[in-house]
Amino acid sequence: MAAHNTSALMRIQVGSLSNGVHTYQFQAASDDLGLPGNFSRPVSVDVTLDKQGSQMLLRATVSTEASFLCDRCLSDFSGPLAQEYHMYYVSDPEETERFDQAEVQVLSPSLSAIDIAEDVRQTLLLAVPLKLLCSETCRGLCPTCGVNRNVASCDCDARLPDSRWDALRKLNNDSSTQ
Repeated sequence: MAAHNTSALMRIQVGSLSNGVHTYQFQAASDDLGLPGNFSRPVSVDVTLDKQGSQMLLRATVSTEASFLCDRCLSDFSGPLAQEYHMYYVSDPEETERFDQAEVQVLSPSLSAIDIAEDVRQTLLLAVPLKLLCSETCRGLCPTCGVNRNVASCDCDARLPDSRWDALRKLNNDSSTQ
């Protein structure tokens, strides 16, 4: 098992790579990868590349930290992002049929290096949760006065009915009286 360390560029020389497992570590600034401004920390990538004949399997673990706005309380928070991905590299286009098309790339036999920067960028963008919460127990904002319930409490009556549901309540009451 060979260990390789590479700085800013995320290129792996594969032209004369021997069969077997090879490891690489990369680190790059988030803006060098074209990530949005809320990604302000360096991106770390640990790669294992297993070459067997004309096929290679790349496994990568990508990690960084990013800043977000909480969907419940609208507070700024930072959190770690980590995601794994894998990619098959083959030299024969007919070999792609054995793999998920999103996880395979055909390489020209004359190609001497593969660049994983775009795959790393896309992996991090897909790692951002759909629901951004500063914590699982975030209490959000009071719908009446707008106070952040994580920071302060208010005297608003939580039992006040939400007028947006009045038409549905009326419809439900009308159908239950029939």
